[in-house]
Amino acid sequence: MPVPPDVIAFDVMGTLVSLESLEPLLVEAGAPPPAVDGWFRRVLADGFALTAAGDYRCFADVAGATLDAVLPDAPAHLKKAALAGLADLEPYVDSAPAMGRAVQGARVIVISNGSAASTQQLLERGGLDAFVEAVVSVEEVGAWKPAPVGYLRAAEAVDVPVERLAMATAHPWDVHGAQRSGLSTGWCNRSGVDTFPATFEPADVEGPQLLSVVEGLLSLS
Repeated sequence: MPVPPDVIAFDVMGTLVSLESLEPLLVEAGAPPPAVDGWFRRVLADGFALTAAGDYRCFADVAGATLDAVLPDAPAHLKKAALAGLADLEPYVDSAPAMGRAVQGARVIVISNGSAASTQQLLERGGLDAFVEAVVSVEEVGAWKPAPVGYLRAAEAVDVPVERLAMATAHPWDVHGAQRSGLSTGWCNRSGVDTFPATFEPADVEGPQLLSVVEGLLSLS
């Protein structure tokens, strides 16, 4: 049975910060709209495949290689601009309230498939860094989430048992990885229409907004 968490870990891209500001940049580079979801899914798929094969490349390398693969004829400066846009992602409107509520009942960290430096930059840009005790990047373990080692490293980094660490995320694959690693989990269904895949371990808590997910995690018993 899940227990109230001592620490809540948030995913970053797609959970705390939105990728939508990349849409016009990708379209300008030649991607057919809507462009963001398809490209980001491809980035994740390639990162997951590398991890499954026992390899590791950082998020920036995979993102760049994927953009070259899907837009081979795009001008280099437009692809560079699209990738640079990753540093300018804005937080969702409910991110700060959710993190503010989280720190009232638990410690707060983030676990990211991006680098620690780029993740810290996004948090600072969005005014979210004040809530965060630690940034845990998969670069520390050389394997993308949802590989268990990333979640286990996070628990180790903040010195809590895995069952006292909760994962709040908008990605079903992240829920599954965290759940299988022994964490409690909360799924934020940001689209409001997605159905959670039946092949994945279900979240302990789910909701359409991040704040409601945090409330649910803090109320676990």
